[in-house]
Amino acid sequence: MKKKVILISILLLVILLFFFPFTQQQSVSVKASFFNAYQQLAVGENWIQWRNDLRAANSSDKTKVICKQHLNNFVISYGDNSLSVNTINGYTFSIAEQNSNEYSYTLIPEKATNITTVMVTEKTNGLKLLLELITNHNISQNHIADFKNFMEDPDLYYGYKIIKKRVTDTCIIVLKKAVLSKNKFNEAAKTLGTLKQFIYAKGLQQTQPLIAQFFPKNNDSTHVNIGLPINKKTTTNKLISFMEMPASGSIYTVRFHGKFADRLKVYAAVRRYFNDRNLAMPILPFETYLDNKLPENDLDIINIQINFTTY
Repeated sequence: MKKKVILISILLLVILLFFFPFTQQQSVSVKASFFNAYQQLAVGENWIQWRNDLRAANSSDKTKVICKQHLNNFVISYGDNSLSVNTINGYTFSIAEQNSNEYSYTLIPEKATNITTVMVTEKTNGLKLLLELITNHNISQNHIADFKNFMEDPDLYYGYKIIKKRVTDTCIIVLKKAVLSKNKFNEAAKTLGTLKQFIYAKGLQQTQPLIAQFFPKNNDSTHVNIGLPINKKTTTNKLISFMEMPASGSIYTVRFHGKFADRLKVYAAVRRYFNDRNLAMPILPFETYLDNKLPENDLDIINIQINFTTY
């Protein structure tokens, strides 16, 4: 009888150890500034970008993922699932999911400005820990791996593949104009025609696709700068300028295919990339039109490479 009582007691103790909930913590180092990490967690819409399950649901059907943002919390619904996030004491985000999974992220700034520690606190039990030990696989559903991967992958975080290259020697003729914004596309086409006539008259050859810059000057005017890479140095006139891009310094490039007006999203993303890395931008970015043709309106589909120079 005593042996049965002992065995039953041991069995109950084992069951209790397996299923009794307790709290565990893990410290995760993320290569991102404290400000960027905080902003990514404080806004519900950002979670749809960095969490793999939310991003997948949103990619299949954007109407399935709904985010309701409030002052210190937000709720995200996707399909039959949902999660709520509450901000506590400024730097802690408490997450409760519909599947009863509960955990929190606490952000801790480090001395290195580009490093943030995330303290993850979650409820677990002995069975989960045993399964992780046997399978050598982390079965936790706190999604911190998604967050770390997103913040440390520039292609994911900034939304574009930003490639660093060396500048190559290039001779370019350039024509610059300040025009009414409503006429910028017609004026750009005229400018390109003038440059082509200049090349023909000089017996020169275009060596690469045309380049262009469209920058607002004020409310109703735009700077339109068009350039053509040529095969050698040349003399120019008062209207057309000659310039060289020497093989020194670096250039960051992004390929973009889409509506002309939407290319400004690339500019915003790369400026964030530069600011986060304290990179200088000595001259304004310029666009290489890979199909060697200019857009005719803001909705025209373009295929370009946007170039950002730095020291």
